[in-house]
Amino acid sequence: MIRSISIGKSIFWAILILLSAAFYFENAVVYLFGYRNARFAGNEFWFVAHILGATCSLFLGPIQFWKSIRTKYIRYHRLAGKIYIIGSLIAGVAALRLSLIFGCVGCRFSLFPLSILFILTTSLAWYAITQKNITAHKQFMVRSYTCALAFVFARLYQVIPMEFIFGIIDDPTVKRVVIEWMFSILPLIIVEIAIIWIPSIQTAPIINNKVR
Repeated sequence: MIRSISIGKSIFWAILILLSAAFYFENAVVYLFGYRNARFAGNEFWFVAHILGATCSLFLGPIQFWKSIRTKYIRYHRLAGKIYIIGSLIAGVAALRLSLIFGCVGCRFSLFPLSILFILTTSLAWYAITQKNITAHKQFMVRSYTCALAFVFARLYQVIPMEFIFGIIDDPTVKRVVIEWMFSILPLIIVEIAIIWIPSIQTAPIINNKVR
């Protein structure tokens, strides 16, 4: 049973890392090595800042959740955590700016709050660890990383047909907005259920040495 769980976790992280790498090379590397997107003309600084910051989020995030590294290499974990937080804040602020001029006007209404949530969850993860609140730190790091992945999930339509999820939508603009909202908010809801809702009903509260 334990081995099956371990294998499942490995597959889960492998999929996330592969998706992140595919997204990164499709949307970031091509920009930095010659390709220029006209949609961000005049805002290249913010776009490059977002790419560089998100690099820290996408590829340091999984390492931060690796238990053996957290326990055996504490110095590295702390250094990588600081880089992750700084990079994520830069990526979040840049994304906030870019959301205001994003080509898909309807998508701006999901990208803007997602950017705010990315900044907020990352900031609270940092604040929690300064207060030595390990539990809250872990929870907000999960939320922060989920926000970072939301930018990846929302671009999956470029490589994966999405019709099997919500059916065929003929209007490309409506389809794009649906995808942006679904992958911006749904992952956060799933995470919230997993780390807060489910644990809250698994153990009965102890009050005055009695279980209620």
